[in-house]
Amino acid sequence: MARSARSARREARRELSAARRDLDRLLGTGDPHARTPRWFLAAGVVVVALVVATVVVLMVRGTQTVYRDTDFTAAAQTTVSALLLPDARDPDRARQILDSSTGSFRDEFAQSTGAYRTLVTRLGTVATGSVDGVAVAGRDGDTAEVLVTAVVLTRSGTGESTPGEADTAAAAPNRFRLMVRIEPDSGELKLSRVEFLP
Repeated sequence: MARSARSARREARRELSAARRDLDRLLGTGDPHARTPRWFLAAGVVVVALVVATVVVLMVRGTQTVYRDTDFTAAAQTTVSALLLPDARDPDRARQILDSSTGSFRDEFAQSTGAYRTLVTRLGTVATGSVDGVAVAGRDGDTAEVLVTAVVLTRSGTGESTPGEADTAAAAPNRFRLMVRIEPDSGELKLSRVEFLP
């Protein structure tokens, strides 16, 4: 019986000691080396959050394409040249314009592509000229407004005369000023709006 009383007391002391440690841990008292300081835990959480945020930002930046002004001007020059220089000898010109456009301009041009091809082919229209000025007028993120100037000379007919037959030629060259919007679509810069300026 004495042995069981001793073991019961030892067990009671162990339980009491465990209860004191639990109470000290909950109250934040006791041996400072036996527990982790709260500020250390808070600092660890902040460091982990900063590391995760940095990784996310770097991943997002890595997947974005940064466009330069020269990218916008090159895209504007190419698409406006295709738009202003119809050629009856090039049956894919309408498809080229459609492929290099997006948004509402693409929707509007897609509805009139058949009529465009028919008119250019029937008249035998051939335009020559060049885009002689391109400048970025403003940027908003990855979208740019680009001012474009061009000179165009349009001829009707095939451009090849047979003896006794004259080509119908246009009068003086026409000068155009346009404000176009260029924006990315599927990883390419495309024409999304065209405004002819006086």
